[in-house]
Amino acid sequence: MNKTPEVKAHVLKNRPFAFLWIGQSISLFGLAIYATCLPFLVFHAGGGAVELGFAHSFFIIPQLVFLLISGVFVDRWPRKIILLICDVIRGMAVAGITLLLVMGSLKLPHVYALTGLLGLISTFYRPAVRGIIPQLVAKNQLISANSLRSISQQLSEMIGPVVAGALVVNIGLYAAYGINTATFLLSALLVSAVAVSQARKRIAVDENDKTSFWNDFRDGWLALKKREWLGASILIGSLSNIGIASFDVIILPVFANEFYAGVLTYSWVLSSMAVGALVCAVIIGKIDRMAHRGILYYAFMSLSGIGILLLSFKPELWLLLLLTAMIGFSLTAFIIIWDSASLTAFIIIWDSAIQELVEEDVLGRITSFQMFGGLVLLPVSYWIFGLIIENFGTTSSMAISGISIVLVSVAGLTNRKIRNLN
Repeated sequence: MNKTPEVKAHVLKNRPFAFLWIGQSISLFGLAIYATCLPFLVFHAGGGAVELGFAHSFFIIPQLVFLLISGVFVDRWPRKIILLICDVIRGMAVAGITLLLVMGSLKLPHVYALTGLLGLISTFYRPAVRGIIPQLVAKNQLISANSLRSISQQLSEMIGPVVAGALVVNIGLYAAYGINTATFLLSALLVSAVAVSQARKRIAVDENDKTSFWNDFRDGWLALKKREWLGASILIGSLSNIGIASFDVIILPVFANEFYAGVLTYSWVLSSMAVGALVCAVIIGKIDRMAHRGILYYAFMSLSGIGILLLSFKPELWLLLLLTAMIGFSLTAFIIIWDSASLTAFIIIWDSAIQELVEEDVLGRITSFQMFGGLVLLPVSYWIFGLIIENFGTTSSMAISGISIVLVSVAGLTNRKIRNLN
């Protein structure tokens, strides 16, 4: 008998998970506003495509430095405390940007400092988010829990960009970042109410019995090596991110600013991507067990590349929104290691597979290795696509991005272990 409805009905009755979910939903609404406004924050400070690439590179570089070690600490420290501290620091950082905007003193180095700090915080926040979910819900509720997290993100990204566009046009950037500050702090308040019961906590080890940092690091690496499907996917995901991340954080805002109505079109494009992602989250959230995950993973990756390639033809607005909705659907169905708002993209198939198939005591380290692989090539790719835009045009860079994603996804399906992943 299928017990899926009963499982889903009980996920939000779990008070600790409900507090976490509500807090993240509020935070994600603010982050959707932040993500929409960040390119225009760079433009406001006098930057262009190359400077936007630098801003995102400053987000990536701290992660490349700290990711391989942060997972060890996430597996040692209380994950609730990590989330709480991260939310407070991010709220204070965005509050500083809001103040600079009000004073008229914002410069590009301030934007770089903000993205750099958020990148550093992300190295602890993202593994902690993924790691705390199995501590709050039963294993047979993981897909439901991740589906709810994805739905809350997509609802936020449907509403947030439209609100952001209206705020920027009618009030100013400072209003958007002021709201973002409040959402971080409110999220911290709700996370503080999350209680991880003693029965579900990681088993704490005695101080005298703790292994060394490097032994913990080695154990995480060995856990990754013995899962060949995971290592291959991290490598291929790293290559695919060259096209995907560059499209999302560099090409798309410049494309909207150059050929359409700027921040208003960009906000509607982000909302349409969120609509597609929400549809995907609802559909996949109804599935309790999913077969052929490897094939699905790369099929959706390829579909997103085709959608990006079609955008290079500068379609009418209605078709532009339809294509971006398709891209949002596809990107939600397979893993995204990055996001333009420096927070977790809640990808249902992959997150649930990792949480089911990887032991909880190494989950933080596996997540850190995965994030590192996905981010390692991004600073160079941002710089390259910034130059392509300035020298060959935005549509050429869009086409190159789409083609590269399709080629990488086809290469992924040539791996037998990935095709056999269930």
